Amino acid sequence: MNGSDAADPRQAGQFHGCEAAGTEAPEPILYHDVPVLSLRQVDMWNGLPKGTAFRMFRAREAELEEGRDFFLIRRGEEAERVEQWRADGLIYPATVHVVLLGARAVERMRAEWHARTHNPDCGCPG
Repeated sequence: MNGSDAADPRQAGQFHGCEAAGTEAPEPILYHDVPVLSLRQVDMWNGLPKGTAFRMFRAREAELEEGRDFFLIRRGEEAERVEQWRADGLIYPATVHVVLLGARAVERMRAEWHARTHNPDCGCPG
């Protein structure tokens, strides 16, 4: 995926029912010219406790492709960049491995949230 054809990860919108969180959509991080969101950004955008986005991601991870739908930066990789994100509040202070989410990942996580919080046949715009 390159920056020219990468979709904005905010396009899926907030998780269903979290619109009242009253938080602005976060500014995506540009990672290798691809707009992505961190797990912390997704949690904060939706007004959810730490770890919620991670659980939604893990539930749908098998449907996603690393390097296309999400990026994983393991401990020790890109240390300066990761420390800058930590200092800027874009990732959690205790983050060990950074997960950066593209548009498809956020869409799948939103679908997982909807499946867990609403009847999947409810007809709402999940």
